[in-house]
Amino acid sequence: MDFKIIYDKLQSNIVVVGEFEAPKQALELIEILDSQYMQNINISFWGANVIPQIVVEKLFIMQKQKKCTISVIKRYLYSYLQNIGVRCKYIEKKFTLKKSNENLLDKREILNKEEVYKFLNELNSIYGYDYTEYQIDSIMRRLNIAMIKEGITSFKSFREQVINNETFFHNLFLDFSINTTEFFRDPKVFALIKTKILPYLNSYNHIKIWCAGCSNGKEVYSLAIMLKEAGILNKTQIYATDINPYVIQEAKNGMYSSSTLDKDISNYRIALGEKNFIEYFDINDSYIKVKEELKKNILFFQHSLLSNGTLNEFNLILCRNVFIYFNDSLQEKILKNFNNSLENHGFLVMGKSEGIQRNNGEKYFCKYDEKLKVYKKR
Repeated sequence: MDFKIIYDKLQSNIVVVGEFEAPKQALELIEILDSQYMQNINISFWGANVIPQIVVEKLFIMQKQKKCTISVIKRYLYSYLQNIGVRCKYIEKKFTLKKSNENLLDKREILNKEEVYKFLNELNSIYGYDYTEYQIDSIMRRLNIAMIKEGITSFKSFREQVINNETFFHNLFLDFSINTTEFFRDPKVFALIKTKILPYLNSYNHIKIWCAGCSNGKEVYSLAIMLKEAGILNKTQIYATDINPYVIQEAKNGMYSSSTLDKDISNYRIALGEKNFIEYFDINDSYIKVKEELKKNILFFQHSLLSNGTLNEFNLILCRNVFIYFNDSLQEKILKNFNNSLENHGFLVMGKSEGIQRNNGEKYFCKYDEKLKVYKKR
């Protein structure tokens, strides 16, 4: 869907079609909003899953002034805006096969693993996303969730819709994407990074770090805070990647609900943070925004861990709570890639439920702190 802005000045309507793909598109919308002096304008987003920071902030200000109403058709954008306090109306597209969700748990089919594997191969062939080596039980749970959301009880009907309708696949892609995170999640891990790993990395003239599966960026900014307090952020380049392009835009925006602020502050203190956590953010009514000084050495971009080849030569890789969704074979492939992407004596940090025992990871890594799932390249 090509991007365009349809502005009906007489009816006080703005329709934004498609995803924002360039900074000038956001500036074009801001210019239109600044040029009109009407009491209220209706803004509809037809196709965008997430919108740039500058647009979000403008909408927030206009809502406070009671100068706009907002409608969206993508549930991802609806959830994002609602979470940071921008009120909007969700307009659900109606599909011919959609039924009431009432009693769907009782009526839905029991999925067959063989049929699901065949379906995953079709997705890879048609859309280019390979889920064939994900944990099959996790995939089947998420397929059940997706079918309930779409109001479809028959897997055959659901499969046909996904194969033939890109919108259905898009929704399934979002259901397959895992984006659970928080600032300084598992704070003792960050305390170890602060006290043990960063002093070692400080011996390098230039530091490269990869946050793989970075979700909406909270882990990345947590790391940037640690680096700044250690006085080495300026000589560090952080690569932050995720398969989901929409969480990448969220991460670039750096805007988060203030409802978790108490937990964020607690995690920061346990992680041995040295200052006041909120010093690193601009605080607004319903959200906090990462200050630009933390962003300048971070490069966010879409990337699949299933891709072949090395990304760079890193001193530290964080890939936490991602492997739990992959089978052992895929985990080994990625560990081999991480090994090739680390320079000698580089560190790998994994999630608390992950490790290197079941996936032949000991061929590539040795234990540094097994309890906290920190490893070093052999």
